[in-house]
Amino acid sequence: MSVVMPVTVEERDVDRGRCDSKETFFNSNMYFYGREICFILALLITSYAALQNAPPKISKSPSPIPFFPRTSLVADFYHGQLGPAFERVAESDVSFLMYYAPWDAESQATRMQFKIVAQYYYKQVYFAAINCWQPHSECRQQFSRVQQFPVLIVYTQQNKGIQYKGIREAAHMIRFLEYVLRPIERITRPADVLRLMSVYDAVVVGFFNFSGIAGSPGYYSFYTTALKFLERDPHREIGFAVVTDMETSAQMGIDWTPTLRIYMWNETLQYPHQAEFTPDVLVKWIFENTHLVSVWVTPPGVKSLTLAPYVEEGSVLILFTPRNPLQDWNYNYNMLREVGLEYYNCDLNPWVSNLAKHLASERAEMKKKYSEIETECLFWKEHRRSEEDVLPVHVVGEQWRNGSYHSGQTRRKLYRICERHSAQLHGDIDDDGAHVRENDLNMPKKCKKEERVTCSSHLDYGPFTESQHRYYICCKNSHSLSFHTSMLTGIGDERSSDALQEAASIERCRRLRRAKRIHHPVFPHSAYHRKSPRHFTGLACNTNKTMSLIAMDSLQFHQFAAGLGIDVLARHDKTAIVIFNVVQESSYILDTEFSKGAMLEFIKNYTDGLLNRSLRSSSSLSGGALNHYPEQDMEDCWQQGVVCVPELNSNSFHHIVMAQNVSVVLLYHSPYCTFCHRVSHIYLTVARYFRTVQHLTFTRIDGESNDLPWEFTMHHYPTILFSPAHRKSESRVFPRHHPITVTNLVNFVLANLELEERSLWGMIGLCAGWGKQQDAESARDCIARVRRESLTAISNSLKQYKSIKMRWHVLKLSSSLDPFQLRLYHTAAHRQLKHNVYRLQHLKEVNLILGSVDRLQEDSIEYIAIQEVYERYQESLRKLYFYELSDVLVPPMRRSVSDIMSTRDEL
Repeated sequence: MSVVMPVTVEERDVDRGRCDSKETFFNSNMYFYGREICFILALLITSYAALQNAPPKISKSPSPIPFFPRTSLVADFYHGQLGPAFERVAESDVSFLMYYAPWDAESQATRMQFKIVAQYYYKQVYFAAINCWQPHSECRQQFSRVQQFPVLIVYTQQNKGIQYKGIREAAHMIRFLEYVLRPIERITRPADVLRLMSVYDAVVVGFFNFSGIAGSPGYYSFYTTALKFLERDPHREIGFAVVTDMETSAQMGIDWTPTLRIYMWNETLQYPHQAEFTPDVLVKWIFENTHLVSVWVTPPGVKSLTLAPYVEEGSVLILFTPRNPLQDWNYNYNMLREVGLEYYNCDLNPWVSNLAKHLASERAEMKKKYSEIETECLFWKEHRRSEEDVLPVHVVGEQWRNGSYHSGQTRRKLYRICERHSAQLHGDIDDDGAHVRENDLNMPKKCKKEERVTCSSHLDYGPFTESQHRYYICCKNSHSLSFHTSMLTGIGDERSSDALQEAASIERCRRLRRAKRIHHPVFPHSAYHRKSPRHFTGLACNTNKTMSLIAMDSLQFHQFAAGLGIDVLARHDKTAIVIFNVVQESSYILDTEFSKGAMLEFIKNYTDGLLNRSLRSSSSLSGGALNHYPEQDMEDCWQQGVVCVPELNSNSFHHIVMAQNVSVVLLYHSPYCTFCHRVSHIYLTVARYFRTVQHLTFTRIDGESNDLPWEFTMHHYPTILFSPAHRKSESRVFPRHHPITVTNLVNFVLANLELEERSLWGMIGLCAGWGKQQDAESARDCIARVRRESLTAISNSLKQYKSIKMRWHVLKLSSSLDPFQLRLYHTAAHRQLKHNVYRLQHLKEVNLILGSVDRLQEDSIEYIAIQEVYERYQESLRKLYFYELSDVLVPPMRRSVSDIMSTRDEL
């Protein structure tokens, strides 16, 4: 028998203490090991992360390939090397470089234009292209912050690059390089300033003294300024000229050099003598102090604020006209400048008036000058063809003269002589009445006799005599004939005066041929020379409706004209004028033939508030509106069983929406509205449900491309408008706080239809439109609702019938109407009673047909029968109201009814 000793309290406490100490030791060890484990894990994760932060492995970029053909005149540094490129640049007087990215679409589009420019100017300018996208290339490392390609820069000797920021087309770049090669014009007399003002919008003139050999101080800064300003003005709207002799400077009021002046249309500003004369300071001063009466606006092709300064100030007149950069004049723009000078000449400034008259005279001479250039080019073309057959004639016995002094006049005489002589060479009768005979072409005796005749005796403006004619033929066919002289003739010297003038003529002809490829010149019409209306001069200061005058190239920016509702490319000479006011959201288009008189009257009428707002319409644009549905015939749509939603425009809006016998549902949408695409599916679904409802049309209109009267203009898209028949003043807009769903839109259409339409054709069309999509219970419920609506319509028709009968009895008992008025009311009441009888008969037939079916479908016999009933009802109404006399008789009847009703109420 075992004895169990009792455990004392002390032993129990000792055992508990041991257990607690073991537990504490275990916990402390676990904490220590856990901390070490966490440290090791953190170290491993950190090491792994450090290893993963190594540069990622990137595959090598593909080897570059030439961007320009190897046979091109453009040196292509497609590896991106800058050193060899700039070595060639340093050797050339003028270099034109294109920094490109091979993948860039703009670079690819500019490539062909750059090649054309190189073919045009390769003798004077060095052309190169550098791939600035090739990884690890010199160009990529040097110009890593380039954000847009291509970058076009012109480099000249001892000058920084001039970036070209104009239109990237060959003609514009050719004109830009011409300004780089000849940035400054020379003034030899004060009258040249007025000539330059007719060419440029403003002229910057520098006055320098070149009396010494070392040159004039400040001229290099002025020359650099003229080049640097091309970055801001690539089309050279502000010209630069220089006066190099002190006599001319004194005539212009200058007694200190260097001096800088800006000649503008209404004032002249002079640069302060104490100011710093450096290119950067001069460019900034010219840009900040120049103001123009009109200006060409050239948007950069990306989102910008180019038009904002002109549009936000108020009204702006925009002239859309072709701008040919290879032509030295623009007739329409000069007309705009002339009108602007008259419009802003508030104090009748004589300088402004003289400038306007000079522009008018220049416009009148433009066509003549163009014809002279064409004649000159035709002469050079024929001369170059036959230059092997024509023997050069040397002058004998003449005093030596500078060829540049009289060569221009002499050459023009030669042109006229050769033109007249060309006609005679083809067998025409000469002035003496004698024919040119073939046996006279080789007559040695006459040739020897005419050898003693000098060329100077033939250079006159009169007609060819017989002796002169034979002299020309003899010299042309006698290759042994020549005159010897000890004077320097300049033959073979490319820098002689004759050679330089010939090169200038050839250059003008080259530019003329290329200009014809862009657009034909626009010249005046007989209606262009109309006088200004009275009180037009200074009109800008007499009223508060001042406007800015700008011009835009219709060949490049016709999209802006399309945004204002003008298809400028389809107009005569691609020219149009519009006045736009952004505050009033209105535009006014000149619809008559463009001329100065029409422009003046247009501005005057706008100032007087006599113009009507022009409504843009997508139908007037050749390309149509964006997101535009193709035109479809409604009858074809009905026969094919498809839904057709007509696309309206400003021209067709009033004719369709305001038709009195049709209810119209109109969806306003925009091609830039994302929600409109989602709503379009819902709109088409509801239109399909109601497609069998007669006198209910679903349409839509592009609110961005079509201007509507203010009461129909919507500012949110999409917007749905319901215009009920016979109640156009009660048109309603779908509530904006309700979502556009099929159910909500169906209820909206039903709520706005007339009772008869809603009870019959609205509900019937829905039941037939849903068709097989409904289950049996839903189909029966739809028919039951239609029958309830038809019974309500029958009840209302009976009440109306009784009301008409009661009014007739009350009217017969009244003694306030004469027999004629009583007869009129009897006719009107009889017509209304017959109308109600037709309606009750047609409602009864429809109700009986609906009572015989459980489901209504579009192709069912019952639905076709209901349509026939409705057509008979409409035919009966047309016969009832056939005579227009009823429309004249109803108003007196209504007045009589109102009088009788008031009498009955008093009784």
